[in-house]
Amino acid sequence: MTNVLEQAATCPIHEINPMHPDILSCPAVMNKRLRDEAPVFQDPNSGIFFVSRYADVVAMARDPATFSSVMPGNSSRAVNSEDPKVIAIMEQGYPNVPTMLTQDPPLQRRYRKFVDGAFAPASLKALEPFIESTSHRLVDQFAAQGRCEFLNDFGVPLPLTVIASQIGTPLEDLPRLRAWTEAFIGNLSQQLDKEGVIKAAHSILEFQHYFVEKMDERRRNPQDDILSKVVNASIDGEKPLDNAECLSMLSQILVAGNETTAGSLTEGIWLLIQNPDQYELIKNDPSPEMISRLVEEVLRVSSPSSNMFRRATRDVELHGVTIPENSICFARFASANQDEAQFEDALTFNIMRDNLKDHVAFGKGIHHCLGAALARREMNGGFKVIFERLENFRLQENTPEPVFAPNALLHGLERLDITFDVK
Repeated sequence: MTNVLEQAATCPIHEINPMHPDILSCPAVMNKRLRDEAPVFQDPNSGIFFVSRYADVVAMARDPATFSSVMPGNSSRAVNSEDPKVIAIMEQGYPNVPTMLTQDPPLQRRYRKFVDGAFAPASLKALEPFIESTSHRLVDQFAAQGRCEFLNDFGVPLPLTVIASQIGTPLEDLPRLRAWTEAFIGNLSQQLDKEGVIKAAHSILEFQHYFVEKMDERRRNPQDDILSKVVNASIDGEKPLDNAECLSMLSQILVAGNETTAGSLTEGIWLLIQNPDQYELIKNDPSPEMISRLVEEVLRVSSPSSNMFRRATRDVELHGVTIPENSICFARFASANQDEAQFEDALTFNIMRDNLKDHVAFGKGIHHCLGAALARREMNGGFKVIFERLENFRLQENTPEPVFAPNALLHGLERLDITFDVK
């Protein structure tokens, strides 16, 4: 435990800096203190209001009229920076437009309906063989070595391959899609230095130009993919989506469609290594029912989308604290998923708990994750193949304990070096 985390456990709560990289990497201690002592807490550094209890986070998610997803003074640039170099880069591309995740009803519903069909149950059921064959192909590449770096050898490429196939991009472009995903994540992390922000801006500009070219192709020659659905859609049958709107939707689908699932798959293996009693349950009964239980508990504990921004549209009083109109709030989904009032022995990883699906890893209300069902199928299919072919997972010798990347919104391991036995 670092000095920062030790201090966060004992110092006056107003002295905690929740945006410190060490706390972003390991927020559990701070989250518990917030739930116990200050369920609505204004960060003295950023002014953001942190809402940490399960009931309050769910209430926020279900009240978009009061807690909006559209930020005040939302920058028209995809990378929000006043650095002249960044501005010059972004002026070569397209403006940032609020669409699905960053929009409120009724526009939010209009944008979302254009891609709902791609995530319909029948469409996702048809993807199961592809998910399993992709999982087998990935395991083939490292099984004989008896070890792997799980995040980049399996956790990342499985959902990235699936979402690329759904969007309609060639699989040879997966490295570029991954690089663009990392740029968007870095931009969200609030942890990049000046050079990192400039690098992310260049990468996001490249993403924009790549997909504008692909969009022009789909307008001329539509196919059965998300890209075609987005670029050939129109609001109320009248106004076609412009390039900026399409790019906003595609960036959200790309990042949400691979990063969070990669994080949960990887943390799932780490949780089983840390909890051998739970691994024994899966090892002795790797049935679909048990793997599904594992998936839900991994989602609760991992909470890859750990926080989400909201804006108060009016003065709101909660737990005796007034949140003024236009204040920025953090709905702390990861904290909600550790709330002892909702989950008995909440900090314990337990795949047999009764209320597995009460978690809010995918949010609630109108912004419930569009790809939740796809993520569940990827995790169920991926774990199924892993447990069919490999067993007895453990950290590689002389490897430090895995650490989580600091990020204001997302939560995931930086890497996971493991060894295993091949069945």
